[in-house]
Amino acid sequence: MLLAAMVRFYPEELRADLQRVYGIDLDHAMRGEHTAAHVAALACNLPRDACVFEAANPDARWGLPEIILADIRNTLVGFVWGMADRRKRGRKPSPIGPSWMVKGKTRTLDARVLTIEELQKELAKPRR
Repeated sequence: MLLAAMVRFYPEELRADLQRVYGIDLDHAMRGEHTAAHVAALACNLPRDACVFEAANPDARWGLPEIILADIRNTLVGFVWGMADRRKRGRKPSPIGPSWMVKGKTRTLDARVLTIEELQKELAKPRR
């Protein structure tokens, strides 16, 4: 399924990644120099920094080290801004990082407390 999505939505990025990472020209592969299973296995195991992943999700370029560094930077810049004189400090600095860090969204779930009987009724409902 992942390979089909790669080929359908990001063919140029997949072509570039196969050439850059494995040295496989997709045109040669299509002419039978490589089996489809071989190319599919390589495509499904592309490294995390592959163009096709970044095209599908721009946040894919942010690995754990980059996220930690961005958070440290955002914290330090925010601290310095917060400690500055209110009349001289200007606008609050913009954070950097993946979209979920920059937008400041909190990841919370709406929850409600159920009694055992209410929980059993919820679980007994048909599922779609």
